[in-house]
Amino acid sequence: MRDKCLDSKSDSCTMKAIILSLIVLCTIVSIPASGQTAKTPTKKAPVVRSLDGLIMGDQLWETTTESFEAQFKPLGLQWLSEKKDQARFFGEGFQLFEDEIPVLEAVADFQDGKLARANLSLYNRGDSKMDPKNLAEFEALVNKLRDTISTRIGAKAVDRGKDAASAVKAMGYLWNKASTAYLLEYSFQKEMKALNKEFRPEFIRLRVAPIPKQTLIGSNANTGNKPVAKASLVSHVTKETNGDIVIKDVPMVDQGPKGYCVVATAERVFKYLGVNVDQHEVAAIANASSSSGTNPEEMVGALKNLTGRLKVHIRELQGWNYAEFQRMIADYNRAAKKNKKHEINLEGMRTIDIGAIYTSFDPDSLKESRAAPGKGAYSKFQREVSTAINKGVPIMWSVELGIYKEGDLPQSHGGHMRLIIGYNTQTSELLYSDSWGAEHALKRMPMDNACAMTTGMYYLEPNQ
Repeated sequence: MRDKCLDSKSDSCTMKAIILSLIVLCTIVSIPASGQTAKTPTKKAPVVRSLDGLIMGDQLWETTTESFEAQFKPLGLQWLSEKKDQARFFGEGFQLFEDEIPVLEAVADFQDGKLARANLSLYNRGDSKMDPKNLAEFEALVNKLRDTISTRIGAKAVDRGKDAASAVKAMGYLWNKASTAYLLEYSFQKEMKALNKEFRPEFIRLRVAPIPKQTLIGSNANTGNKPVAKASLVSHVTKETNGDIVIKDVPMVDQGPKGYCVVATAERVFKYLGVNVDQHEVAAIANASSSSGTNPEEMVGALKNLTGRLKVHIRELQGWNYAEFQRMIADYNRAAKKNKKHEINLEGMRTIDIGAIYTSFDPDSLKESRAAPGKGAYSKFQREVSTAINKGVPIMWSVELGIYKEGDLPQSHGGHMRLIIGYNTQTSELLYSDSWGAEHALKRMPMDNACAMTTGMYYLEPNQ
């Protein structure tokens, strides 16, 4: 936990209490099974896996999904969708140019069955083991990468400067070589002693695209990072014969082992809306931590400040309100008392730890108090879900895991953010997606369980 609230009745607690539940979204804990002793595995040198073929070659943009899979499957290729329109590489040993440039993660996009773009993460706060201590060290790293790329592709870098239309106004260098455009982008938080802000490196990434479509590798400062039209979103809604009303084509982003569920979910929505923003940019503006997660309220505030630049707005369907939380606890206590279960006494708490409170809930009493038929909160939840999905708008959904049994998950308990992508009134189910890869793209659970475990709901929508 990064924050404590010592006075549950103070105004500051109204916002701070939610931090205890949600700022730690997606913290993944591994605990040895009872009676077992954790063994220290023998560490092996990582296998060197070259990704040169992902960014270089005379026929690079003629690469089909079939030939791509044949070439890269031995290296640990992971498809992010059943359509095979996006592939991911993540793990140790990935590199460029005979191990001169380590690669933390690479994502390849396909259009019409051919390679259309590649994004390679060379440094980010979430995955990197290196930690530049100051601006001089960070710029030295950027310059080394720039010079290596220039030498290897045989072209001179052009200083692009800041991209005013991007979420974080990232700086970058451009190269054009044969049929390929390269963009090395980087971002950092400046040291501002007057505001008590320390220097913080954010990310370095290499984006690659064919020259006729080089706008795919960055936002255009003249036209802006423009989203799709709001009215077009409804065309993404599919009505299945089994009663599912679902948005099936929200791009997948795999957050990996870091606590980036909030920012990865935001990236998925941005991509769905046609806005070129990734999770590392969202992490920068939302002050995300790879270990302790992200505060959704801080992300909401940061995204509101970017409404004009990104041409989208964020709406809060359910956020944090201490008075409403008190009413929820009162409703729960009535059900718990009837069921002879443990009650929650907020008056005796000087520190409101939302996560601990949710962990102590009796699951049946919680569902009875929040999601029983006729309950106002349950009706509102169903209405908000159906209204958004019917418009083609996915909902960023924060929950508390571990209350109700689910399948195997990388995270078993604690705060987490998911994406609501559909519903089924015939089966009373919610359709949702986790940012953990293709196998988590479409899942379902009882609607009342979903309502009971909800801690927040937000959505992004184009301004026009």
